[in-house]
Amino acid sequence: MTDRQGEPGRILLVEDLAIHRRLIPVRLGALGREVVAVPHTMAAEEYLAGATPDLILLDVVLPGKDGFTYCRELKADPKRAHIPIIILSDLTSDVFTRALEAGADDHLSKRIDDAVLRIRVRMHLNLHSQRKGGRVKEPVSILMVSPSTALRGQLEAQALQDGHQIRFVKDLEGLDQLNAKDRILILDMARDFDGLPEALISVRTNPETQDLAVLLLCEKVEFPLLQSIELMVDDVLWKPLKAPATRFRLKHLAELALLNQLLATGPPPA
Repeated sequence: MTDRQGEPGRILLVEDLAIHRRLIPVRLGALGREVVAVPHTMAAEEYLAGATPDLILLDVVLPGKDGFTYCRELKADPKRAHIPIIILSDLTSDVFTRALEAGADDHLSKRIDDAVLRIRVRMHLNLHSQRKGGRVKEPVSILMVSPSTALRGQLEAQALQDGHQIRFVKDLEGLDQLNAKDRILILDMARDFDGLPEALISVRTNPETQDLAVLLLCEKVEFPLLQSIELMVDDVLWKPLKAPATRFRLKHLAELALLNQLLATGPPPA
């Protein structure tokens, strides 16, 4: 993806605090993307007048125009609406719902673990790069690996609301039940889960499963373990799960999986 001046696509960070304008680009460094950091929406407008980033990270509390208002304006502009926007904020008053109402593609806390931040940003960059023919949406087949009966019941109720078909196995040995129709793999990073990195390597190196969208479920205390496997997963949810967030994550992953399939097989014949 390139901007209008032919330079490599970038990430635009709109953040008023200098400490975050310095730290967030460092935290995202492993993505290999240049991060252009500006302190307010006026500076963002100046940048957008000459370039089109691949993604915008947008703070909420900004001098002048706040992030929610600016997000609405960007999404109402046909020339900019396609740019994914992630709201970054440590506000506690239902920012997730307010971000979605403003048209944002996602929301994350600024204090989230670095690996989670990179995983989520990478997923939206991948979606953006593959949406050349527009967005796609349809139910998909899901395989979930978890020893928790309660967690499996929770995911089943949430997946079925959007028409997804979901099957369950208790441990990693059940991965041999993956089939050609599956598009999402959900892995529960339970504390007694041995062999998860090896299982992910197997999935990602198998031509029949390498394009699956992989969602990892974990506890927040397990975030430090993500750095070694972050390149092999597409998204992360942490427990306890919340239904709106879970359905939102499955929506993005289903689209990513369908786009992966289209990329691998090409469009259907006319």
